[in-house]
Amino acid sequence: MSLATAGAGGGMGGGAGLSAAAMAHNTGATAAAIRQPPPGANYSIPGAGGTAAPGTSYAAMGADLLDRNQSHLTSKSVRAASTLPLVAVDLYGDRCDVSYFPPMDGDEGNKGADDDEMAQMMRMAARIQRGVRAAPAGPYSPDGSDVTLRRDDGDAYRAFRRYINKGEGRPAVLADALVIPKKKGGGDDGGTVTIRRPHLAMGARRSSDLGGAARAAFGSMLPDLEDESSNKGGSSAAIGPSGMPDGASVSMTEIAMDGNATPRGDDYDRVAFQLRLRSDKKVMTVLPEEAVGVIVARCREMVGEQFPGLRGDDGGELEDPSGDFPTAFAVPGWAASDGTVEALLDASSGGPCGPSLHQRSVAALVGALLPGKTTEGGMGQAGGTPGPPPSRLAGLLADTMRGKDAEAAAEAAREAALSRTDPAEPDPYVPLVLLAGMTAEGVEVTAVQVSGPQGPDKELHCPFGTVSAVASACEATADPLSALPGCLSGLRAQIGRLLPESEEPTAVLTYGTKEAQKDLSREVKRLLKKYGRDGKDDDDFDGWDEDIAIVPSSPECVSLGLAVLAASSHGRVRVVHSVKGTDGKYRPKSRQGVSVRDVSTCAVSVSFNYHGGDAGRWTSPRTVFDFDRRVPAGPYRVEFSAAECAAHARHGTETGDDSLEDEVALAESTKSLEGGRAIPQRESAAMALRFRVYQRTSRDGPWVKVGDDASPLTMEHSQRDGGVDGRGNLVAIESAVTELGLSPVGIITMNVTTNGETIVQATKSARNSKLMRYGTIAGLTLFIGGFLVKSFVEERVFERDTRRVLAYYKRAAPNSFHDGDERQARYLVWKYKGKKEALWRRLEAKYGVKVLNEWEWPEEEEEQGADGSEEAEDLDGEGDGSDGGGDEL
Repeated sequence: MSLATAGAGGGMGGGAGLSAAAMAHNTGATAAAIRQPPPGANYSIPGAGGTAAPGTSYAAMGADLLDRNQSHLTSKSVRAASTLPLVAVDLYGDRCDVSYFPPMDGDEGNKGADDDEMAQMMRMAARIQRGVRAAPAGPYSPDGSDVTLRRDDGDAYRAFRRYINKGEGRPAVLADALVIPKKKGGGDDGGTVTIRRPHLAMGARRSSDLGGAARAAFGSMLPDLEDESSNKGGSSAAIGPSGMPDGASVSMTEIAMDGNATPRGDDYDRVAFQLRLRSDKKVMTVLPEEAVGVIVARCREMVGEQFPGLRGDDGGELEDPSGDFPTAFAVPGWAASDGTVEALLDASSGGPCGPSLHQRSVAALVGALLPGKTTEGGMGQAGGTPGPPPSRLAGLLADTMRGKDAEAAAEAAREAALSRTDPAEPDPYVPLVLLAGMTAEGVEVTAVQVSGPQGPDKELHCPFGTVSAVASACEATADPLSALPGCLSGLRAQIGRLLPESEEPTAVLTYGTKEAQKDLSREVKRLLKKYGRDGKDDDDFDGWDEDIAIVPSSPECVSLGLAVLAASSHGRVRVVHSVKGTDGKYRPKSRQGVSVRDVSTCAVSVSFNYHGGDAGRWTSPRTVFDFDRRVPAGPYRVEFSAAECAAHARHGTETGDDSLEDEVALAESTKSLEGGRAIPQRESAAMALRFRVYQRTSRDGPWVKVGDDASPLTMEHSQRDGGVDGRGNLVAIESAVTELGLSPVGIITMNVTTNGETIVQATKSARNSKLMRYGTIAGLTLFIGGFLVKSFVEERVFERDTRRVLAYYKRAAPNSFHDGDERQARYLVWKYKGKKEALWRRLEAKYGVKVLNEWEWPEEEEEQGADGSEEAEDLDGEGDGSDGGGDEL
């Protein structure tokens, strides 16, 4: 489960966040979503300049050149799969097209680090002559993503039963059980059983979670939830008792994956298929991802047929390695939900490398930008430029960018001439492209910006280095054409808000089957004409009219683009350029062939319950990741406190409200519940707290719960029994932090961190910490203050003794060198520090006058010398030493 909780440890990096109390505020039905920074306009990454980079080990660079958006890829797994072809599956397309990208050559780029410029140019010309390496393998089946199995066949039954029970034996299923019809509808006969579009049910916990398109596809197979007998066939076992309607070969039911006989409404529930492959055997219960796993295995086998050398020297007896081929999937916006993508990951398991997941609209754009075939001599472009001819869309975008840049440069030159300054270099023009795709189950329109043009000498597969999505609108429906006007109008309004200064779209790219593209083009043209008529007299008209070019694409466009995106994620498609180091030398550095910046096609919200999960006491969902948010997003922090929860619970008990919305009252109530006397209230509130995550893939669609309800302020006690309800081993904790994240294809990650202290422990720790803090402050005050007092007293004593010495010399040795010599007096006081009595005795012995305090001397001196003068005596012993040495006093 991707929406999992992890305990302990330190927190993650910073991100937007709120406390649980703040999240509960203003959660009415019309509460506005938390503001997200919109995707900025004119995201432009200039193409890398310079000449061809010096040779380097492409294999080594590709292993380290990973797409950070693909969390299922690691450097180790990519290196392990570098000798295998990439399998790109357009699972949600009407034809389920399959394409591939070949393995990396063993010596690709390894030779050339020391080659001269001519050798590098020859190698670049060879790559251009070779052309686009991504190639189609054909559609999976004329019936699209249907799984057709042989019926009443012993080998087929045994192979499929082994696959369902043990998760192994896929080659036997492909050989003995799977039937690929030769024409559309050719598998509908009495000797086969067909599971229609199983991917539409992936991840669904309940049949009520299925969208309108899935309900229309499955029709009468869906269980009647109002009929209690509808679940009698449900079982968590692979082979369950017969509960199918009479005469039916395939039906649907709800099962529990945790061993319970019936679903319990938790995250272990699943919607599953029931198959009767043999009339004299039990009914099989098949999960949707298990059926999709058969499709993925067949797609891998199709690509394996293009590389017979991988099986052995003679196509030999070795085991088919196609089960290890890395895969890639294109996920449409209306299917980008956590449960669906999680099931897709399970279906594509196998091999050393996980799958790469990409948005279907972006894959269609990358596929439509692929150049054509290189003609003989390698001069495929206009004007004799080396390289294959560009596609229609790539040529249109390149011409538009050149024209707009020339106009901007001319305008800058005119302005510079008028102001008599040097012309400023204008920003490169970034065209806006609309992507419109339709299948039998849904429609999706996306706005993207492309920038960073790069020639075939840099990267043949990617004419543009950057693709930045702006906004997306989609809907899963059985009548996608009728939903197109709403999606296109919503996308137009969203672009007006996000890119108010942008010009009209340069082109509209359609993708899908030829029949779907014809209907799509006709409807888009009708809508653009309507927009043009409505905005004819509007001064703020955005330019959306029938003059916008509508560019169709090939049916395998999505799978081809998906293969290139997967190759870019694996480091097989990259741009190598020279970077000057600190030592002045140029070294090769690589980056992905195309950099994709996705936006979210779904929204994620959270809800709280402070009353033990009471169904009627949940707060209204509060959006944390909205549509068109730049993804991957997060972590989004939600802080929980037992005192805050207790304040909410007490307010709810007194008033019946779901939460306390007054921030001032909440702060006061929380503070009153933080002491040791409120430990029972905080423990009760922590145990009663529930936290729920929702997700939806349509702006007007319902919120769908993701995963089970979480209890972030509890942790398991290792020495307690869980009890009947499974919560007997839980203990309350004082605080916790939940961090949410969202991937480009809708995977939600949740991480709960806490210090692991129970409320009692936290209270004791807080009390001890408080005492320690006050004790430390008092100790530091006494320590530092003692030094200050000591220094002050010593300074006062020093000054007093200095004056005492001066007063003594004035009386005992007037008019001598020491009389009035303050420096000598300070020196004597410093020298006899700590032994002042010895100083006084020596002075009295030398001069015969008792040493008195400064204030004890009389005002008038009565004793004068006989001749009115005194001789200075060297009591320090620093004179000629004739007196035997002594200290100067």
